Amino acid sequence: MRSTIKFLIAALFAGSFSLANAAVVEVWQCQLKDGKTADDLRVASSGWLAAMKSMEGGAEVEAYHNFSVVAYDGENGFNFISITPDLAVWGKLAKAYEGSAVQKADVAWSEVADCKGNSLWASEKVE
Repeated sequence: MRSTIKFLIAALFAGSFSLANAAVVEVWQCQLKDGKTADDLRVASSGWLAAMKSMEGGAEVEAYHNFSVVAYDGENGFNFISITPDLAVWGKLAKAYEGSAVQKADVAWSEVADCKGNSLWASEKVE
């Protein structure tokens, strides 16, 4: 599920707005595999999040499933979203990914769903 996105990181650094306090939101476009249920997805995703939180710097990572309510996203389509406090933490976690508990959790997660693409966003909270 995870990939290195060097181009996106470079683009984020080149942006014209400050990223110092911007959360990093990674959005994956996914489909449940045949025979898998939302409960299977919840179990796999909870395992993934527990693995992420066990990593140094991962304690504040959040994860969400977004299911389409109005727009058609294919049968069993959903977005898997992870939110990291900032780009520095995201980079630290990405660098430590190889051989980590998260990489192992990704293998289990991929038995439940296929993700065909992702995007990385800098998200600023509006106050």
